[in-house]
Amino acid sequence: MKTNEEITSYEPKNFKENYKAYLVDLLTKDYEFCKSREAAEKKCNKIVLDLRKKGEIIKDKSESSNKLYIDPDKKENEEFYRELSNFLNASRISRKNNKILSFEANEAPYGMITVYYKDKYGNKQHFTVHSDQFGFSAVPCIYFRKNYPLSRYLEMQKNKSDKDPDAVAEFLANYVYTTRTLGGSFLWPETLWKDYNKSRGNKDICIFENGEGFNIINNELKQYIEGKILPEYELNDGGHNSEHVKYVLKRAFELADGYEINYDILYTCVCFHDVACHIDRDRHEVLSAERAYEDEYLNGFFSIMEMKTIRETIEDHRASLEYIPRNIYGKILSSADRKVEVRQ
Repeated sequence: MKTNEEITSYEPKNFKENYKAYLVDLLTKDYEFCKSREAAEKKCNKIVLDLRKKGEIIKDKSESSNKLYIDPDKKENEEFYRELSNFLNASRISRKNNKILSFEANEAPYGMITVYYKDKYGNKQHFTVHSDQFGFSAVPCIYFRKNYPLSRYLEMQKNKSDKDPDAVAEFLANYVYTTRTLGGSFLWPETLWKDYNKSRGNKDICIFENGEGFNIINNELKQYIEGKILPEYELNDGGHNSEHVKYVLKRAFELADGYEINYDILYTCVCFHDVACHIDRDRHEVLSAERAYEDEYLNGFFSIMEMKTIRETIEDHRASLEYIPRNIYGKILSSADRKVEVRQ
C-alpha cells in the first residue's frame, strides 16, 4: 500500500545507526547534566556535529535538516499525520457498507488526529488523539537531563563496571526506533493523554496500583530493598511500619514532581529513613543513615557522592531537627514524612 510506504519514510535515513553512534559516545565519555533544555540542546548539537566530522554519523545527501531525530510530539509534523490519517481511512472498519470511523489530521488545536464516528444511537461523535511519550522522551538532548527515564537508564548502564556500550546502545536505539520515532510512536485518546500525562516529560512516577508499585525505579534496586530492607519495618512500632513507608513513598514522589532529581536516590532514602526505629527511636535518623551508608549493595549501585547525599537526606528527615535539610532530597523526605509541602 502506497500510504504505508509514505508514513514509514519520515525519519532521517540511517536513523538507528546514527542514534546508536550518538549513544555509544555518551556511554564512553564523561559529561555533565544540564539544568536547562537550552544547555542540553547545545551539548547535544556539538556531539552530533563532532561525530559527523569524524564520519561516525552519516547524513544522507537528500536531507536538508541536520536533525538526528524527529520528535513525534511536535504539532508541526502535519504532513506525516495527514499521511497516517489517509492510511487509517484506507483500512478503517466497515459494517454493512457503512463506514463507522473516519480520520482527519490536525483539526483540533492540540490533537494530531481527530477520529469521527457514530454512536449506537446514530449520533455523530468525535475525539482527538495525541502523540505523547509520557516522559519516556527520546529526543537526544534529554540524555543530559536527569528527570527523563531513558537518560537515567543510560546513566545506570554507564556506571556499570562490566558495561557493553555497543549492546546498551543497540538495545536503546531499537527501543526508540520502534516506540518513540515519528511512525513508531504511540497515539493516545485525549482523555488518557490529559489525565495521565499532567507534567509532560517530567512524570517519573508510574500510576500507583492499590497505593503501591513504582515501575520507574531500577528493578534490581527495588527487588533488593523489598527483599532485604522493608521486612525489617515489621520490627518497628505501628506508626513506623511498612505501611508508613508506602505512604511516605507515594507522598514523596508527588512532592518531587518538577524537581531535577534521581528517583533511585529518593526511593532509597524513603525506604531506609525509619529502618532503625526498633533499635533506638531517639537516634533512629542517625542509625538509619549509617545503615544505608554502610550497605554493601548500595555502595555498589550508587557513586560516593550519591551515597553521601543518601546519608545526609536520612539524617535530616526528622521533624524535630532545628535546621533545614541540606539537600532537595532531605527537604522532600522530611516534608513527605510530616505531611506538609516541601521545605525551602
